[in-house]
Amino acid sequence: MNKKLITLIVLIVFVVVAAVIMSRPGEPEPNISLTAAAAQASFAPDESVVINLRLMNDGGETCVSDMASGAVQLVSVRKDGEDVATRTAPSYFITSFPKMLESSLVPLAQGGSLDITLASSYDEGLSTQTLRATVAEGTRGMTTFYDVGAPGTYELELMYAYPGPASPECDHVYDGSNTATVSFEITS
Repeated sequence: MNKKLITLIVLIVFVVVAAVIMSRPGEPEPNISLTAAAAQASFAPDESVVINLRLMNDGGETCVSDMASGAVQLVSVRKDGEDVATRTAPSYFITSFPKMLESSLVPLAQGGSLDITLASSYDEGLSTQTLRATVAEGTRGMTTFYDVGAPGTYELELMYAYPGPASPECDHVYDGSNTATVSFEITS
């Protein structure tokens, strides 16, 4: 074959491939929305506060983390209109925190949803029930503990924010959502 014929064949193949690629509709971008609600309207001071979150995907397929301690961030926590007491401490794990986050990724198809539960637990440092949010810092995490044990009316603003690495198992990892507001009472 002569060079002109080879060049013509390569050009035709290129044009056909480009036409096929351009004629296929593109994948829609993921569009994750977050909703959240307290499991009940009020809790006793020593009772675990349970917040139910739902991530809804109205766009293209993506991966999200199902690990509340790393992917749910508390934007603000207020009791009776005032910021609550907090403390921050490093968190150490058997494996690195970023690897834990990466292994928590699950696919979320278009039209799909994922439920995540955030629950308080007793914290020795604040001597009360606390909600926790952990962010990646190197191979460990930094955890902030938010006091939710004293009687009063609480308002939380939270969001889904994936702070971890991408995964070879996922073509796309969704990294952030809208904020959601949750209210509940701690009774005396």
